[in-house]
Amino acid sequence: MSLPHVLLGLLARGPASGWDLKTRLSRDPAYGWDADLAQIYPALSRLLRGGFVAKKRRRSTKGPARLEYRLTPAGKKEFQDWLAEPPQLPRAKDPALARLAFLERRAVDDRESRLHAYRSLVAEALKKAAPGATAARRRRRALLETELAWADAEMLLLATQLRAREERERVRKENERREPS
Repeated sequence: MSLPHVLLGLLARGPASGWDLKTRLSRDPAYGWDADLAQIYPALSRLLRGGFVAKKRRRSTKGPARLEYRLTPAGKKEFQDWLAEPPQLPRAKDPALARLAFLERRAVDDRESRLHAYRSLVAEALKKAAPGATAARRRRRALLETELAWADAEMLLLATQLRAREERERVRKENERREPS
């Protein structure tokens, strides 16, 4: 997936400024992409040079004139060609996921607090997730529900491990008391 293709997809819904595109991406995590304006405007420039978008200066009631981008026929074709590519599994490139991958390297108490914090974040995101009007939104909700189930399972496993550790410690202390000095 590439940012230019995501922008083409957003522009397929109607003309927009770079700011509008950033706002659309930020509001709906179901798109599976996030980008800063510093990435969006160069991508729009490349799309403009490639003939995939056109731009027009529009008056604005809220300030200076805005540059609004719209798809060209070549942009529509490029977007449709990209959509037609065979599906692939998503590749994660997320520091938060990487930290979760190494969770076992943390102290047990820290693991527990991090799992609680992560579970809270996921639960909050699930509350805010829009209903499944599109495949992307249904996927987002399903992923969040799966993450919530994973966090619950990990917390249960951690609690079991903590109880087992406490039991081993109790047995060790009891054995020390029984042994003659």
